[in-house]
Amino acid sequence: MANKLDSFKLEHNSYISLHVQIHNQLRQQIISRRWKNGERIPTEAQLSRHLDISRTTVRIALQRAEVEGLIKRTAGRGTFVTYEPPENTSSRLIGYVTRGFDNEVHRIGLNGTETELRSAGYRLIFSNATTSDDEVNILEQLLEDNIEGVILYPHAESTPAQKEILNRYTEHNIPVVFLDRVVDGVDLDYVSSDNVTGGYSLVKHLIELGHQHIVFLQPNIRGLVPINDRYKGYCNALEEHGLPIYQPWYINANDGYEFFETDIFNAALGEKSTQVEDVIECLNTADPEPTAIFCVNDSLALITLLAVQKTGLKVPDDISIAGFDDISLASYMSVPLTTVAQNAYELGRVSAQLLIERLEGNESPPIRYMVPTRLQVRMSTSTPVLKVTED
Repeated sequence: MANKLDSFKLEHNSYISLHVQIHNQLRQQIISRRWKNGERIPTEAQLSRHLDISRTTVRIALQRAEVEGLIKRTAGRGTFVTYEPPENTSSRLIGYVTRGFDNEVHRIGLNGTETELRSAGYRLIFSNATTSDDEVNILEQLLEDNIEGVILYPHAESTPAQKEILNRYTEHNIPVVFLDRVVDGVDLDYVSSDNVTGGYSLVKHLIELGHQHIVFLQPNIRGLVPINDRYKGYCNALEEHGLPIYQPWYINANDGYEFFETDIFNAALGEKSTQVEDVIECLNTADPEPTAIFCVNDSLALITLLAVQKTGLKVPDDISIAGFDDISLASYMSVPLTTVAQNAYELGRVSAQLLIERLEGNESPPIRYMVPTRLQVRMSTSTPVLKVTED
């Protein structure tokens, strides 16, 4: 029983509920056949002690697994696996692997994916890969678990090992759909927001307000398709209107790659934030001074809002700020954020659709599907104030 308990690990800081994480891991153990039909599984009390959580949380997860037909609990005897896949059929098991569920777009995308897959008779397991090594290890484990297909939000740090494991999926005829970003040198189906049009519409909005000096702020990573596409939209709008195009401002994230909602909370709570200081440094050394900043995502935009306010400037009176994503926090900040709204649920749903089509025999060349975006104008952007200089 100890070995069974060792397979359970929870992320207590995750935005995914603990009972959902437990249910997800139960499902993976059973459908992958590591736990076989008729086999006894750990009790509520054992799981509760091992994971250091309440029995109520464990009970909810077990109840969900029982409703799904994976287990059966018998008073006085224990809890046993009841799932037995039919012979000579697929596992109907799909993996959803992402960089981090503290990103709202990832969580909502998971919901869209699961709803679509469930309606088609597939079961979903999800995994959080915080590093490239984690991602490779998870993909290797899924291969061992007789996975049918994978929806993958790749880590920003591309590695040879990442490419090698994806090539193995291709060799095994297991379809993989990239969500939001791709891996260089691996040609697979890809679903993302229409980042070029979204970036263009946002910058056009700023230009129509009267802004002529607009900068693009992004994490200090190069080569990511969604970032490049948003910058392309930025460039297209400025070029169309004959305005200067600036090289991006680069800001380092805590882990060197990405910004998430946790970065906003840390900065807002007054914890020392190198990102806030980096933005202030960019503002202090800018020549000419920008009247508007287009941030590559909302997390970075809200950090920028805090940085600007720390300098004593006002948003939008002194400088306009806009983001991309439309996360929930965007409309509740001290200055509600103008942003480009992604349809995260649709991203997940379409990814699942493409995967199902591959599983049903679609052998067409890799598909690139763009989900439309929508400009959401709020109070963080306005007409720039003409600054009067003294002679």
